[in-house]
Amino acid sequence: MKRIPLDWPNRQHSGTVSVGGLDWHVQLAGKGPVVLLLHGTGSSTHSWSDLIPLLESDAQVLVPDLPGHAFTVGAKLEDLKLDEIARSLQLLIHQLGIEAPSIVVGHSAGAPLAIRFAVAAEQQPKLVIALNPSFIPPPPVYTTFFGPLLGPITRSSTLSSLLASLSPSLGMVDKLLDSTNTILPETRRVFYRKLFERPDHVRGSMNFMAAADIQKVLVEADLYRGKLICVLGNQDAWIPVKPLEKIIRDYFPSAEILKWEGGHIMHELEPGKVAELILSGLAESKH
Repeated sequence: MKRIPLDWPNRQHSGTVSVGGLDWHVQLAGKGPVVLLLHGTGSSTHSWSDLIPLLESDAQVLVPDLPGHAFTVGAKLEDLKLDEIARSLQLLIHQLGIEAPSIVVGHSAGAPLAIRFAVAAEQQPKLVIALNPSFIPPPPVYTTFFGPLLGPITRSSTLSSLLASLSPSLGMVDKLLDSTNTILPETRRVFYRKLFERPDHVRGSMNFMAAADIQKVLVEADLYRGKLICVLGNQDAWIPVKPLEKIIRDYFPSAEILKWEGGHIMHELEPGKVAELILSGLAESKH
């Protein structure tokens, strides 16, 4: 627990779990059916911080830092593929001794991971909620920012250390956040800045993005037999609605598509709407 900052959101729910060669940071709160929340590239448990209190009276909420991110440590390059992370999550859930998740929510790159987790699960979740899912390649702004860091060079701790040290002075993180078309308040930005000052987080985030096999997720989409709800932000500058909607209709024809006003990280500003969606899914699953 020493590595979790004292001011980290919902730290009272934090714990560390060692399993399968990874030393996970997880937050576990509440009682009831298990809801698993998976953040996107470059993020952490903090992305869901305002959502957890809205769910914990109706569900047991499991929120991990994904391998390579924030305070989950020990991931090697090969551990960052979606299928490997999906397997690691199964080991984590078994180690925690909790039920299989009834609902899995994934934001951005966490959404294809949610699908792969659901496909691999012995007991598939009844519902996957994909918030601004990364089912298409990253946008130019993303690859411009991270492009030089993708590929074999990301193995270099020197490069990621350099980026982490430059990040605060160049305002890189704020520029990246603003490019999402979600204007986050200062109270939320501060956590992203802290994360990107950590070379291991920078390196892990880049390698996670590079390792994501989105095509496999799409080609094997029909292996998930539960319900899928995709929530798209009309102002998302990272994953434009029209091409994303076409991908969803082509590969996930039975998915329900919802459109909200907001940018790529809109769920951080709309925790109440996300909670409503999850609680509605839990109510449905009881019938």
